[in-house]
Amino acid sequence: MKNSIFNPLVISCFVFACPAYAAGLSGVSERSAGQLEEVQVTGSSLANRGLADAEAASVGTVLAAQIAHRPALRPAELLETIPGMVVTQHSGDGKANQYFLRGFNLDHGSDFANYVDGMPINMVSHGHGQGYTDLNFLIPELVDRIVYRKGPYYAEAGDFSSAGTARTSYARAMANQTVKLTAGENDYARLLAFGGVAAADGQLVYAFESQQNDGPWQLPEGFDKANGVLKYSGGDRKQGYSLTAMAYEADWTSTDQIPQRLVAEGSVDRYGSLDDSTGGDTHRYSLSAEIWSVLNDGLNLQSQFYVVDYALRLSSNASYYSRDNSDDPEVRGDQFTQFDNRLTLGGQLDFTQALSAVHELRYGGEWRLDDINDVGVGFSQRGLIYDLFASAAVEEQALGVYSSVHSQWTAWFASIAGLRYQTIDVAVADKLDATAGGSDREALLSPKLSLRFGPFATTEFFINYGEGFHSNDARGVVRRESAVPLISSSVGYELGMRSLLANDIQLSVVAFRLDLDSELVFVGDESTTEPRDASRRQGLEVSVFYQPVDWFVLDMDVASSETEFKQLQVDEGQVLGKYVPDSVEQVFAMGASIDLDNGVYGGLRLRYFGPRKLTEGGDVESAASKSVNANIGYRFSNGISLGLEIVNALDERDDDITYYYASRTLSERNAGIEPQLDRHSHPMEPRTYRGTLAYHF
Repeated sequence: MKNSIFNPLVISCFVFACPAYAAGLSGVSERSAGQLEEVQVTGSSLANRGLADAEAASVGTVLAAQIAHRPALRPAELLETIPGMVVTQHSGDGKANQYFLRGFNLDHGSDFANYVDGMPINMVSHGHGQGYTDLNFLIPELVDRIVYRKGPYYAEAGDFSSAGTARTSYARAMANQTVKLTAGENDYARLLAFGGVAAADGQLVYAFESQQNDGPWQLPEGFDKANGVLKYSGGDRKQGYSLTAMAYEADWTSTDQIPQRLVAEGSVDRYGSLDDSTGGDTHRYSLSAEIWSVLNDGLNLQSQFYVVDYALRLSSNASYYSRDNSDDPEVRGDQFTQFDNRLTLGGQLDFTQALSAVHELRYGGEWRLDDINDVGVGFSQRGLIYDLFASAAVEEQALGVYSSVHSQWTAWFASIAGLRYQTIDVAVADKLDATAGGSDREALLSPKLSLRFGPFATTEFFINYGEGFHSNDARGVVRRESAVPLISSSVGYELGMRSLLANDIQLSVVAFRLDLDSELVFVGDESTTEPRDASRRQGLEVSVFYQPVDWFVLDMDVASSETEFKQLQVDEGQVLGKYVPDSVEQVFAMGASIDLDNGVYGGLRLRYFGPRKLTEGGDVESAASKSVNANIGYRFSNGISLGLEIVNALDERDDDITYYYASRTLSERNAGIEPQLDRHSHPMEPRTYRGTLAYHF
């Protein structure tokens, strides 16, 4: 992609001038289409957007009450409240999860943007993979809401948002204090103290968490996590502020995916490992501020600022002994260690201006700087690098300005028209080859348009169009050979319908298409992502929410999609096929929850994760997986509560993740056998029981 010829000043003037012209038009509604009215109910996220308030049928807000009794294995599984989202893991508990949505294997977050209290979580030019999204620092008990928007239809959404965005917010106030102890099989233990207190003129929310876990693996994971949050807030989300400090550290030994040929022949246990020194350690320390201001009548400002200190060191071995020459007496194996040390700082200014009874203008800008002191990878033994083959310092700066006009033209027709102008500048200093670094700059203009028709009685329809993008790793952008573009664009389309079938049944149906200029594909034997050719994905999503009484909720989500490269993939003259490896095709999720006045509460979740094509030709597929998680508990009148959680309640022997690539074991290497193509899987954890004792005061 060539640098844009558009001048940023000209674009900014165009973005802000067009909405001002629209302000002169008249209309009938007293509320703009952009205002989002929340319905405070427990249940499906669909229920938390009222008719005549949403921008698309694929947006939603998940409230704290919906999370409170939801059984889950990992913190990031909170994102499975987003219809069609699947969260898995192929390594240790301290590593970022694998995310699947809308036909994507998002790997660790490549095309879905995540924010926590206004801070972007996706990492650019990361040591393990572009868009790396580690949410293991999340404390579910503190979450106040998750606002999600699928697709690239929103001007305020920037990098990594082609598939959508999720914005998670911690509570600004809590009425009680809680001490919570959870214990389970495989030396699982979690101690959490959290709550809220009045302090000066505001509210202080705090949480301190300690967790350990060995897991079901033959090689004990030894996962240790320490986590803390302090959040001080004053005022409200119209005129107020929040100041937040977070600190998170973790270390672990991981059991990576293993070849199925060894499991089938019985030489390696299903929960076994071929390298007992893989694993890692990480930390994340952050300070952030959010400020809500009313500047004058009709003009509001939301400001966000943050600074994050982050580091990761990760040792992996996906192919075991494929690199070693069989005749070489020295055996080293294929283990490699990736590292990343950075400081990230930035902020966003978001203005909303009521222009008339018909039009509302939203505009703003965001800036982000990643100062990466050292990012690289080297071959290692037992986590110690002996052959460092990539090490660089990277400075990456992103600036985006945007504007959108929210217009309620009639009682049954509304529109949102927007533009985003994005620039990204990178500078790479290679620490091993002074001639290999360089710099680059690219810019992109992305139009957006959303149309809403209705509500007609209790049904409304949506048409959405938007262009988005993801950035690519700066190190691959500046290299002299086989360079990739800094920005890869996307185009998304969506048709949607939402309806209240009855007072207690809500339905959402969405058909979507998304075209990417370049696909980011996970490479199993290298444990990283690489940019590939243009792709297209399209699919259908259906969400149903049913709440006949206030203490019972039932919800169901179905998603089906197909993903293909736009051209046949060819490698050294051999035609491979057109499928994007490991793209999700079918997802089904269903859940029920109860919360009775007598103190009894519980939840039940079923998830089906369909088979996935593992090669471009589609001739090799993964198996489907299904899991059932459940919990039940009782709150006593004296503040004590007891709970039992069962993960994988049916004890399914399915896999969390499967890849297809070549590997070789030590015995195969010694026998002179070449690396063999095979499925490599990481199993779901077996049925696991966890009990919780909590005291609320």
